[in-house]
Amino acid sequence: MNEEVTAELHCSHCDHETIHTLVYAGRLLVSTTCQTCNSQVKHEAIDLRLHYLKDLEHRISTKPRRLWRGFWSAPFSQMVSFPKKFMSQPKKIWKEIKAILGR
Repeated sequence: MNEEVTAELHCSHCDHETIHTLVYAGRLLVSTTCQTCNSQVKHEAIDLRLHYLKDLEHRISTKPRRLWRGFWSAPFSQMVSFPKKFMSQPKKIWKEIKAILGR
């Protein structure tokens, strides 16, 4: 799933502080685009795939601990929201994988 965020950054192409669009796949930054001059910086696809796989492995391995902490901090809300979150995970991960591979 690609998430877009805007932030003010220094653009090395137009040499000004400008608004940039940051595109994320999961927790990884895929690209930045200057909204003034449309200069774009992208990560190499192979590097992005390797980092994504490491990040996904970490997210999967830490999920039980995060679920446990969430349950103990707010048991009722976790029980209510868990089924929806559980069912949406495969679709979310599939969108992230498509975003990484489809670059």
